[in-house]
Amino acid sequence: MKVKVEKYPGLSIGSNGHLCFSGADCVRLAKQFGTPLYVISEDVFRDTCRAQRAAFEKHCPDAHISFSTKALTALALMRIAVQEGLGLDASSPGELFGALKAGCKPENTILHGNFKKAADLEFALGKKVGRIVVDSFEEIEELDSVARRMKVRARVQVRVNPGVEAHTFELLKVGMLDSKFGLPLQNGDALEAVRRILKKKSLDFMGVHYHIGSQILDPSPFRIAAERAMEFLLTLRREAGATVRELNIGGGLPVRYDSRHPMPTPEQFARQVCGTVKKMAKANGLDMPRIILEPGRSVAGPAGITLYTVGPVKRIPGIRDYVTVDGGLSDNVRPGLYGATYDGLLANKAASAARMKPFRVCGRHCETDTLFQSLRLPDPAYGDILAVLSTGAYNYSMSSNYNKFPRPAMVAVSKGKARLIVERETYEDLYRKDLPEGKG
Repeated sequence: MKVKVEKYPGLSIGSNGHLCFSGADCVRLAKQFGTPLYVISEDVFRDTCRAQRAAFEKHCPDAHISFSTKALTALALMRIAVQEGLGLDASSPGELFGALKAGCKPENTILHGNFKKAADLEFALGKKVGRIVVDSFEEIEELDSVARRMKVRARVQVRVNPGVEAHTFELLKVGMLDSKFGLPLQNGDALEAVRRILKKKSLDFMGVHYHIGSQILDPSPFRIAAERAMEFLLTLRREAGATVRELNIGGGLPVRYDSRHPMPTPEQFARQVCGTVKKMAKANGLDMPRIILEPGRSVAGPAGITLYTVGPVKRIPGIRDYVTVDGGLSDNVRPGLYGATYDGLLANKAASAARMKPFRVCGRHCETDTLFQSLRLPDPAYGDILAVLSTGAYNYSMSSNYNKFPRPAMVAVSKGKARLIVERETYEDLYRKDLPEGKG
């Protein structure tokens, strides 16, 4: 079955039969910038930022959207998110450094992580980070100690675990009770955490945070999580006298990885969450908390594709046919990490009417780095350009130098024009920090 190109925003087939992204010919991009190549549509990225803002602000006018930089940690894209009115959240001091370097105001930044060292907290407070999301009793004590030493007051949200089952990849489920993330609601840990924070003069309790997982195709778990969070807010008022100003619902909105699958809209998720929060706040006499959303994959994912050059095509009669490309595990670890799947097609044969046959697509690493277990292609040949779709999230940010392959370049395209936003690494870059003679 051929990929339904029209299902992917920004993609089209040009008059020459080549795949185009935001009006740019993908075959030309591959020739101009080399492969592997990450290609980001600035148009799609901006449109998605606007669509999610519009959906949530329609139902909760003061809702705040914060782009999750872990999905695509590139300065040019973080800067675009800021231009579109989004804040930036970080899962590490390195991501926070990038968020500030990209021009995000400190008050619009959020720092996450289930283990933030004292040095991490000191760095964040020194940069006047907007919020720190605490994830354990130990971190509450550590943060209080650092804040007192620095003579500042840290604004915190408490990450809770709502115990909600989200139907997604096993390693992307982070809202269930059996997870390293969050203080459980069920056993009273979350309530105790808030009580401890309220006693700390150096900590300013702002609200509650939860994140139930990623790539969630059904909006109903969002509603269930919102219900449990609001029940917890009521518990906090009754048993701790706490007012919750912010309810951070994390991310989890999905991205298309298969052109055959129906996709829910941001509007459906916004309606479920905001409707539930409003209804329960009113019914229980609670102040309406400000809704904060942290999309990452759903913003970056559809905005990106990856281009590869096809190498050897190996045919084993009666067994399997293989296609090798000039990338693989080091630029897209997700298929090997948890069996992630994508759509793909030959950019130079996007309009081909040739018979489609299944091929296993592999990379060139010294590893069984399979990108596609089975991808139907029209007679692939050495030198063809393979386009893998929806790779904007967690491809570049999870890339590595395995086998000492340099990380790919990244270009942003808009209205047919391309600009380089991340340079391709060089062999010299790979050994820049090595000390062959050692250092005492």
